[in-house]
Amino acid sequence: MSSIALDTMPNAREVLRSVDAAPQKPVVLLLSGRSGTGKSVLLEAVRQRLRGRGLSVVATAPSAEDNGAVMVADDLHTMPLDQLEALRVEIESGTRSFICAMQPRPHHPALRALCEAINRHGRTVELRALGCGEIGSFARELGVTVPRPLVVHIHDKTAGVHGGVVAALLAAGTARLDAGFAAVDEALTGWTRSQLAGADPALLDTLVVAATGTGLDAGELAEVLGVELPVANDLLARARACSLVTDADLLLSAAVPQLRILLGDRRYVEVQKRLLDTRLDAGLLRDHTALLLAESGVRDDRLAEFLCRAAEHNRAEAARYYAAAVAAGTDPRSIALSWAEAAARAGDDDTALRLAEPLLDSTDADGADLSAAVRICASVLTRRGLVNRAAALYRWLGANRVGADWAVAATVLVLAGDGAAAADVAADAEQWPPTQAAAGTRLIAHALLASLDPHGAGTAAAISELVQAAHTGNRDGGVTTPCSAVTAAALFSLSAGEPRRAGDAIRAAAGAGLQLPVLSAWTALRIGDECLATETLAGIDIATLAPRDRLLAHALAVGLARRSGDEQALHNAWTAAFPLFDEVDVDLLSLVPIGELWLAGIQLRDEGRIQPLVEAASALLRTLGRAPAWTNAFHWYGVQAAIAKSSPTDLLPHAHALKNAAADGDPHAAVLADAGRTWLLVLRGQVDLAAVQSAVLALAAQGHTFDSARLAGDTARVVDDPTSANALLKLARSVRIPARPDPSRTSTDDPQPGPQQVIEPRALSDREREVAELVLLGLTYREIGARLYISAKTVEHHVARIRRRIGARSRSELLSMLRAMGHGSLLV
Repeated sequence: MSSIALDTMPNAREVLRSVDAAPQKPVVLLLSGRSGTGKSVLLEAVRQRLRGRGLSVVATAPSAEDNGAVMVADDLHTMPLDQLEALRVEIESGTRSFICAMQPRPHHPALRALCEAINRHGRTVELRALGCGEIGSFARELGVTVPRPLVVHIHDKTAGVHGGVVAALLAAGTARLDAGFAAVDEALTGWTRSQLAGADPALLDTLVVAATGTGLDAGELAEVLGVELPVANDLLARARACSLVTDADLLLSAAVPQLRILLGDRRYVEVQKRLLDTRLDAGLLRDHTALLLAESGVRDDRLAEFLCRAAEHNRAEAARYYAAAVAAGTDPRSIALSWAEAAARAGDDDTALRLAEPLLDSTDADGADLSAAVRICASVLTRRGLVNRAAALYRWLGANRVGADWAVAATVLVLAGDGAAAADVAADAEQWPPTQAAAGTRLIAHALLASLDPHGAGTAAAISELVQAAHTGNRDGGVTTPCSAVTAAALFSLSAGEPRRAGDAIRAAAGAGLQLPVLSAWTALRIGDECLATETLAGIDIATLAPRDRLLAHALAVGLARRSGDEQALHNAWTAAFPLFDEVDVDLLSLVPIGELWLAGIQLRDEGRIQPLVEAASALLRTLGRAPAWTNAFHWYGVQAAIAKSSPTDLLPHAHALKNAAADGDPHAAVLADAGRTWLLVLRGQVDLAAVQSAVLALAAQGHTFDSARLAGDTARVVDDPTSANALLKLARSVRIPARPDPSRTSTDDPQPGPQQVIEPRALSDREREVAELVLLGLTYREIGARLYISAKTVEHHVARIRRRIGARSRSELLSMLRAMGHGSLLV
């Protein structure tokens, strides 16, 4: 182990080089470091090195007979005073070499005098803890495979102390790769237990103080432990020199449970209680210290009151402070509303509902508390995708009791499609002061109410207000709201055919430090950058999202798979999504993802599974009435669904809704109505090339890039003139160009061809290139065969040959590699 340790131990090689100078000239070295930093290991290496050169090594001060002997001594801090004085005198003589080691004892007079003598005739080498990089090197020397996250974990648990690192790495080396974390934690439990076993009671009490994370002070320690100041100084030095206390005077987290077991809960909490009293009496109690003491089991009325005050200015961790205050003795009923608010803000929805819901049945709750309880419950329910229950709470509360929370109430009711009730709660909005703290929620409510304009005239203003609200950031005084301004702005913009305005809102959030990957990926999808959307989705852990966000993420995965033409990927994404269908209600913000899922269900012949949500969405639109900014997108999905099912009957209601909205002057509806009519005529064989080109470009401009390309492709399939067909295919490719891979985002480790590795397009035959172009447009084998006048089976054989020739292992890889080869930019 020594040779291994020396390669990574800081200053070890330098020490050994100095030792090599003995006995030509006296070498005086002091190795100083806390327990477990490897002093003894290094001293043993020094002894072996000296003996290998034929030198005599002694462990105590040399006598006259030990001429030329080198003293190598460990643990100078344990030597009697007379030996320390004798050693100092010998060093002052300057005739011999001394290599010694000790733990720091700054208040020990004899040791301090010895250290001064050593520094006059030699030097002191501080053995510090290992960093993450040094732990990684240590692991490699041990022959242990330790992934970077485990190295970081070991450093966090040991603070880089050599002894703990050795124990952790040895355990990691014998454990299965997937059990490394558990093995390390178990080994460190044993190591910390062994380090504590030999400590005396006074030192253990000192470590309890260090366990609170408050730092160590000799004067305070004397008061807490009831000892004299010199004793406290010694305890302080011993604690700092042990292997379990970090440079910041913190006890390693792995040692806390073992210390508590060793002392027993009663003794452990008793010491902490004395620390609390000392800090409170001196006016030096800090928020984090109070939090740790309460969570450790200290009960005290003054501590509980302190934590309640601390929660008010520690909003990010307020829920934790309130929970600690209850643990310290606060009556939970007295802080239920504040605690519920904090829990909802922190994403702990279960706790928020548990605390807030009982207030709804309370007979003595005042109006403000009741309104706040409804707001918290409604906001949590809306985030969970249960907007109907949230709206029911506000209908029960009534416009006369909603008070200053009118904006939140209006937001919930609009999302539930109840515009009339939303208008009622907003009727008295002007009596409440337009404070800066409430600016965000007021802007959201005003925008959503404006978005219900039956002629679509308020769409642009609504988007502007929502983006403005996104720019205001979190200035709502920390109250819980049903949705953020960014979420509302992005999804409303997507619904209204303004994907680039959705990007404006997301960039505003990013500028404030808020990352919204699901919304970012949706926006990328709608502007045609499917590669960016795929990359962003890959970095999202969908299982950790709230239900409404999970619905968005699953719909995004389905939409990407549908656009790629990969049936297996589409089936997998659909299978992952459909368990969520029973968990959420339909609201305005979920219309777009439900529409995307609807088309996937039809394509997979599993429409029945999504049908309840589709019917609920249709019912929501009927309740909402004419609000084209929200309804256009879903009606367009309805048109697509009818086309996919070849059902003109299903198409008519959606087409009429779009036509009526267009007649009322809504430009988005006009584009969709025109595109739907043009597409239907194409499917009937009635092709107007100018109308098709106009519809394709208009659809693409409003974020329907995939649909616009499909319209052009469907038209190319039915026209007889090859020149016109080729022009339409070129148009289809042009509107989907943003979906192609961006070489600047290609990793150097990516196996796909990069900008310097583009495969020559002539690697495929002319017929194979034609097939490749049509495959990239998302056409089926039957559709490609009809276009090229060959059978679907022949198309399948061509695709199989292409895959073998370019080495694609899956359909998604085939599509990526074809695009990288340049296909999709050539005429068929």
